[in-house]
Amino acid sequence: MYRWARDKKALFFFAFPGLFLYTVFVVFPLIPEIIISFQDHNGVISKGFVGLKNYVEIFTNQRFWTANKNVILIALSTLFIGLPISLALAIIIDMQNGIVRRIFKTICFIPAVLSVTIISQLWIAIYNPQWGLLNGILKRMGLDRLTTAWLSNESTALICVMIVFMWQYLGFNMVLFYAGIKAIPKVYYEAALIDGAGPIKASLKITFPLLQDVLKYVLTISLLGSIGMYLHVQMLTNGGPGDVTTTVVLFMYNTAFRGGDFGEGCAIAIIYIMECVFI
Repeated sequence: MYRWARDKKALFFFAFPGLFLYTVFVVFPLIPEIIISFQDHNGVISKGFVGLKNYVEIFTNQRFWTANKNVILIALSTLFIGLPISLALAIIIDMQNGIVRRIFKTICFIPAVLSVTIISQLWIAIYNPQWGLLNGILKRMGLDRLTTAWLSNESTALICVMIVFMWQYLGFNMVLFYAGIKAIPKVYYEAALIDGAGPIKASLKITFPLLQDVLKYVLTISLLGSIGMYLHVQMLTNGGPGDVTTTVVLFMYNTAFRGGDFGEGCAIAIIYIMECVFI
């Protein structure tokens, strides 16, 4: 009994600093936000308690559901396109020799260390309908009919934003996968090679099962990053054309800071937090 109590005290002693900081900087700031979400608030003063009115208006607002649909599409593209490409790159890098491996890792990781502003300006130039690189390549190939204003076209705007987001973080996820692959003992692959297994079969039977913990971590941070995407959309399209590329965070920002309705903005924030907790 004494040892159990001592272990509990030690656990509390080491966990207390983290719990204290989390409570002060995460839990406490949520309390006024929750209170404001039930008020008609302009960001400075409250105009009175309105109950669930803000939440009702949000759930009956088509723009909110459009923003959620866009977030889901971005998350699915990251899950089923971005992560498999990152994993494939990690496997390819692991097969290379020292110099090629270092060069390839550096090239793939560079976008992850650049700011979103730089990345967005780069891709705005690529997507530019008059002198952009993408339309220029299509014209050189004789595919003038495929050229378009990529970020202003309702059919292509969201896809273009997805590509930019995935491209920036392919290298980051790749490095995480690569670290996980390097942690797998090489004797497993040597034994598989002796048994006649090729690279593809070895990856399916050895690499993928032993990367489960890394995969769960990358999947979690990728999904949360997709749900919370804001800067890429604001810099590239500002949610347009219309609401085709609007995300939940951008919708919350526009409602609170541009629309001046902090009550409804805080309500969107609370809903967003619940969505993140659910995921």
